[in-house]
Amino acid sequence: MTQEDFDGLPGNDLEALRRFATRRTYPPGKTLFRQGVRPRELLIIERGELELVYETRTERLVVQILYAGSSVDHLAILLGIPYPYSAVTLSEATLLRVRLDTIRALEELFPEIAFRWLRLLAHALDRAHQRLLEMAGKSALEQVSHLLLHESAERDEPVVELTQEELAATLALSRQTVSRALSELAQEEVIKQERRRIRLLDREKLQGHLPH
Repeated sequence: MTQEDFDGLPGNDLEALRRFATRRTYPPGKTLFRQGVRPRELLIIERGELELVYETRTERLVVQILYAGSSVDHLAILLGIPYPYSAVTLSEATLLRVRLDTIRALEELFPEIAFRWLRLLAHALDRAHQRLLEMAGKSALEQVSHLLLHESAERDEPVVELTQEELAATLALSRQTVSRALSELAQEEVIKQERRRIRLLDREKLQGHLPH
């Protein structure tokens, strides 16, 4: 779920959640929960960013990056299943934590809140499906360009705070492949690689690397 979805909720609903939530701030690199663990509370990002990571014995895949205003995997809570991935803070992050028994009580008292969250979840799943379709069959250069544009739009900033390793993990590409794509974009002066982040210099040229 994105900031736009979060803003779509009436203020009194948000206040109802905040009233029963605890607020905590975490440093970068903090694991909030691990895959395979069952949810015990709803997490909402108030400030900062985190990544959802799926790990096997040999691979670490970044499934999604979440920003302020996002709830963290409401689907696992609704289905009562373990988290399919871990959540790790990318920057210092402040989160609202709402216990599941509190969520259930709120849903009984205010059923319209539950309906709105289900509708937002459906929109989030639809966006995830669209992203998979958009990436299918694209070259490495097209995938990197698409991800940079997407993450920049999500943050509404010309800077994407991802390393080459994180880009590679997110796209399930090798670091060498991502490095070549970034080098090509840098030579065209479309981007500038900085320490642990990438600055977009020309969105229009970067958009030109996407298939029409």
